[in-house]
Amino acid sequence: MKTTRHEAGFLFLEAAILGLLLVVMAAFVAVPRHIAGIMRMEDCRTTALFLAEQELTELELRVRSSNLADGSYGWLGPADDLDKRQTSYEITGTAQKDGARGYALTAKAVWQEGGTAKELRLERWVAKHDLP
Repeated sequence: MKTTRHEAGFLFLEAAILGLLLVVMAAFVAVPRHIAGIMRMEDCRTTALFLAEQELTELELRVRSSNLADGSYGWLGPADDLDKRQTSYEITGTAQKDGARGYALTAKAVWQEGGTAKELRLERWVAKHDLP
């Protein structure tokens, strides 16, 4: 059977399959990159959570040792805990006397993620107990 000029080239079905194949291949490239970004964001948030918990623990230890005045405090944990991070974190804590023996403690972690500032805030109420 003889073909004419108008019949030469790819069929519509072949072109559609090729287009679908290209879309699937592009998804295999984009999805891992997106997942890596999500994992990086979650890693930053988890690190901020642990650093804020450390700050609350340090404030609580100072309450229990009668060595804490009302006010705002910078990072009270080990100095190298902030230096060894890939992302820069600013950790602050505040203590405010609440009643005769209680303190309202707050820890705040601030970091940059994707060009925007992110913040995590934790609060804890503690009371000083006298041991016999």
